[in-house]
Amino acid sequence: MLKGKKYIKTDGGAVKFLICFGFSIAAILVCSFITSLIAGGSKDPTGMIGIFSLAAMLISAVAGGVFSSRIRGEGGTVYAALVALAVVLVMLLIAVILCGGRVSAGAFMNYGCYLGVSALSAFLGKKRATHRVHRR
Repeated sequence: MLKGKKYIKTDGGAVKFLICFGFSIAAILVCSFITSLIAGGSKDPTGMIGIFSLAAMLISAVAGGVFSSRIRGEGGTVYAALVALAVVLVMLLIAVILCGGRVSAGAFMNYGCYLGVSALSAFLGKKRATHRVHRR
């Protein structure tokens, strides 16, 4: 039996939300680190920052959306969209603080793409209702 399974199976929505939120943030950090290593190995790393940041956001949105949808079960698409919205709001808050209120249009495009891809991947990756046959 998994040790962390008892935390996921509880009826409390806040624990599941925090687990999904933490997984989404971790996915963004891991994907960003991997894409930065890939960009660092190219001839012009600064010229490809925009495309690599978008790629990292999209890959992490797919991972976070499917994970959130699977954790929640029924109604997982809306739940995954709420988790993605919370992640986007945290990223936007960090961007506003770091940039002094001048957030670029590319950042808003990345945030919008993150929301859309997360909701779409949650819809496509949700658990399907299965019909179990009980045999005696």
